[in-house]
Amino acid sequence: MDPFAADKVGLPYAKDVADILTISHDHEDHNERSMITGPVGRDQTFVIDKEGEYEIGGIEFNAIKTYHDKTEGSERGKNLILTIRVDDINVCHLGDLGHKLTDSQVERLGSIDVLLIPVGGVYTIDSQEAADLIKEIQPSIVVPMHFKASGMKGDYDGLATLEQFLDKSKLPLMGEPVHKIKVDESSLPDDTQILVMNG
Repeated sequence: MDPFAADKVGLPYAKDVADILTISHDHEDHNERSMITGPVGRDQTFVIDKEGEYEIGGIEFNAIKTYHDKTEGSERGKNLILTIRVDDINVCHLGDLGHKLTDSQVERLGSIDVLLIPVGGVYTIDSQEAADLIKEIQPSIVVPMHFKASGMKGDYDGLATLEQFLDKSKLPLMGEPVHKIKVDESSLPDDTQILVMNG
């Protein structure tokens, strides 16, 4: 999902292989296709970068058009929210969502188990807007993304930090930061918890 150009962002990103690649919007900190070198079990990597419903290898994807700003895309363009259903788990990646969702958009997402949400502001919703949206969606696990991290370069100085979001959300952490996690129905917490990825 949303591979980035390491030299643009200032953080390391190793090339990888993928059967399916999703791109929320066409900015180089989210669309660096060259970081994906090929598929594992397909002839070529299937790219989802347009609104629509897809089923690939038994995995269901729904790409929903939203905007990268509060002015219906006039500043930064469109953004895709991706919902993914795999092995009875519903995952939602909000991309660079730049505005509050309407009630009908939240309803369209359905029941979400794992929510990847931008929290840094400036280019996306900010920490408070993210905390409010989490209350509306009520996922089991929240993975914060698009916040200021050590080593970033360029125009990312104005982003809020992870700590600022954690302070706003008041949600409990799901243990220590991890690089990888396996999630199934039995491992989902009853109440919303934040999972920090150190990726």
